[in-house]
Parts: sequence; C-alpha cells; structure tokens
Amino acid sequence: MLRAVRKSYGPVTVLDIPELELKRGQITCVVGENGAGKSTLMGVLSGTVSPTGGEILIAGQPLLPGRPDHAKALGVSMVAQEFPLVGRLSVAENLLLGRHTRATEKAGALRRALFDRAGTRREARELLEDIGVHGVDVDRPVEQLPVPLRQMIEIAKAWGNRPLVLILDEPTSSLGPVEAGKVLDLARRHTAGGGAVLFIGHRLDEVRDIADRVVVLRSGRLVADLSPQEATEERMIREMVGSELAHGDIAPPATVEARTVLVARGLAADGLGPVDLELRAGEIVGVAGLMGSGRSRLLHTIMGAQPRTGGEVRLKDQPFHPRHPADAVAAGIGLVPEDRKEQSLLPLHPVRWNATLATLRRDSRHGVLTPKGDKERSREIVKDLGVRMHSQEQPIGSLSGGNQQKVVFGRWLHARPDLLLLDEPTRGVDVGAKAEIYHLIDQAAQDGLAVLVASSELEELLWICHRIVVMAHGRIVADLRRDDFSKERIMTAAAGTQPLVAGMEEPA
Repeated sequence: MLRAVRKSYGPVTVLDIPELELKRGQITCVVGENGAGKSTLMGVLSGTVSPTGGEILIAGQPLLPGRPDHAKALGVSMVAQEFPLVGRLSVAENLLLGRHTRATEKAGALRRALFDRAGTRREARELLEDIGVHGVDVDRPVEQLPVPLRQMIEIAKAWGNRPLVLILDEPTSSLGPVEAGKVLDLARRHTAGGGAVLFIGHRLDEVRDIADRVVVLRSGRLVADLSPQEATEERMIREMVGSELAHGDIAPPATVEARTVLVARGLAADGLGPVDLELRAGEIVGVAGLMGSGRSRLLHTIMGAQPRTGGEVRLKDQPFHPRHPADAVAAGIGLVPEDRKEQSLLPLHPVRWNATLATLRRDSRHGVLTPKGDKERSREIVKDLGVRMHSQEQPIGSLSGGNQQKVVFGRWLHARPDLLLLDEPTRGVDVGAKAEIYHLIDQAAQDGLAVLVASSELEELLWICHRIVVMAHGRIVADLRRDDFSKERIMTAAAGTQPLVAGMEEPA
C-alpha cells in the first residue's frame, strides 16, 4: 500500500501517488511513456529510492525508506530491466548471491565457512528448471551469456527469494514469444499462490493478456486505474500520451534499389552457420527466431565482434574480413546493440559525448576535437531525433530508455553508414518512442541504407520489414517476402524441436 507517496528532485516532482494498493492474488500492470515515473515507483517500492514524502506498507509493516535490505526482508523482490548481475561470477553464484543454499543451512559451522559448491550448483539448476529453463551450464560466467538468458537468470533469482510482492520491470523485453509466455505463466503462478505482482510493460498485447488491473502513469501521476475490460490498447495509449497516437503509414515500398550492399555465402562462426544472406540498399530485412537461434550472433559476426570461422562476405562488392568492430565501422557498417548499458553507452558521461562517438575520427582535425564543434554536432543529432533532455551536459544515463536509444540511433545516422545492424532496437522503450524509432528506421531505408533488424517482437518485424529471414540453430530456415508474412509461418519455421535454452551460445 502506497499513501501520499511523492518523489522530487529539487523543484521537479517525478512521482506523486495519492494511493495505490497492490492486492494478493492480483497482477497489477503499470504502463506509461518513458519518463512517466514507472522506474521511480519501482525504486520506491523496492527500497532503492527514498521518497520525498508519504509511506509504504508491506503486509501492514512500514517500509524503511531507502533500505532495499528491509524491502527484501518484508518480501519484496524486483526483476530490473538492467540486470544487476555480477558478470565474472557463475550462473550458480549469481542465483544464490546473498543467501545460503539449503545444503549450507543444514551443514555445520566449518562446512558453512567453506562454501558448498555442489549444493549451490544443485539448487541453481532447480531454480532455473522451476521457471522452465533447462540445460544451462551453471558454472559458466554470466558475462559470457546472451541478454535473453541473463533475463531468465534474473527472474529465477527473484523467484528464488519466495517473495510476497514480485516486481517485474519489462521482464519479456528481450525474449521471444515462447520464452515470454513462460514468464507470464510464472507471474500467474505467483498470484495463484497468494502473492502480488507489479508488472511494468510496454508490450500492450501482453499487458492485456496478463493484467487483473492496469494502472497508467503520466508525468509521475496516476491518471487511470482500469479493469481488464476497460484496458483496450486504444484506451491505454490515450491515457499514456494524453491523446490518440498516430503511427502513420510506414509500410515499406513494394520495391527496393537493385544495388547490393552485402552478400554472405556460407558465413560461419561458433554456433552460427552456414548462412547465406543478401542485403540491398533501401531494404529493411528482419531476423526472427527463438532465444538462442543465432540472431545476435549473426549481427555480431558481420560486425567483426564475433570471429568468423568460414564463408565469404562481400561489402559493396569488395571482400570484407573485419578483425574488429572498428574495421566494420571504417567500412561503413553501424550497430545498435541489444544491451545499451553494456555495449553502447557511457552512462556517466554527457549526452554530447555519447551522440558523437561513432564519428570522432571523421569530425576531428589532426586527431583533435574542438568542444565547440562537438557541441554543434551533438545539438544537431538530438534536435533531428527529438531527444528529450535538460542539457547536452547531463549524463546520458539520466535519460529515459527511449531517449537513450534515440541518441544511439542518431550517432549512427550521423555517421552515414551503408549498412545499419539493429539488435532489439526498441527494447525497453514505450509505444510513443517505438513509433518514432520505426520512422527513423523507415527513413534510413528511404535514404538508401540497407537495414538488418533482429527482434523478438514479431509485430515489429511484420510492421517495418520488406523481408524476414527466420533463424533456428544458427541457420536461416526461411526467407519470407512481404506477401508471405504471417506469425504462424514465422513461428512454425522458428520452433522446430529447439529447447528453450540448451545449446545457447549467442553473445550478449
């Protein structure tokens, strides 16, 4: 129960909730644009953010402000969008970090002092299997795992705390339909057992599918509290943005340019291939597939971030052998990666630094950058992409996810590449920012770029692509033209007999 909870930073109020009750046996979904106050609400409930005023009661007990340990003790567990996992520790160590395993609790003092590795491994496997994830090497360092599997590990970690209140922040943002379904089933299991779920989502179809109640935030305030029957997609969008949202017509043209930008023949890497792929200027090609199918690995191999073990690639009709991503950038390829925080941003540094990272060499004179020129180029990028911020000098980590993503897009569009690789380009952004990003992708293609988009959201691919290739087990198993698009065809091609996680070798 939240009562009169407010959070302000100086004169700016970012959260103002008169009253909000989370009930046992109920899934409460929270929707809102980036910057609406969802993250602040979660932080207040989980004890990581101290409210400016008001009180929070968990099962009748007051939560000590700014005390995540107290929130955990009262039964609150949160799955954050940016996973707080320790990369160098193993899967098992991350899953059981901060608590004893059952084996150590039964052992004597000497045994407890010596860390029971066998018991930790066993309990870690049980936790993963309980949420439907099988075949994971629990001794493998988390930093070597792909983002989707890290997401599942973070969910298993929270589930293992046996919480009363389970907070899920965009838990399916990097998952395909099959894996996402398992997470939604887990939320239902939790409420069926008498727990409460706070589910923050941007996929409105998922919200409608799972919600017992939908709460809408706008500018830090609760503007609607809807029943499942009231929570139509149109109503949620209207409450979120304060008006009807027009996506506009971004259906791609019927034909694309004849000029070939990239041709791959027998492309292979560890866990990938052989892959044959051709991309043309002005063409948007989607990459669909289940978790572990090789979507990210394909993009990383083209970019030179993953060593190629076989095959031939030609870029603009010239042999292409990148040894490092810098070689790909120099040759005219840009990558918007799946994990903004780890692979794309300098979160503590200014927006202007992040906006111009891809063109430092081109924009410098004799290796020297001028602050004035840097600011002018950054100002142009953020203006063209409509980035909402207070100043170019504020840390980019303080922006909403959608605005961070627009800065990354602007970085590459300013670099004017021939080929743009996009890995989950709308992960963790709201419906308004999604529409803006879709238009950016469409405009890039109209300007003559070849665009390769890997996404777990089928609706996204169906909406923006000229062509969709479907991957399974590291290979392309279907190549669909727009006239042949359907969810059923894509899922049939992607599913096969592939298990949820076993054999996953995709890089993050």
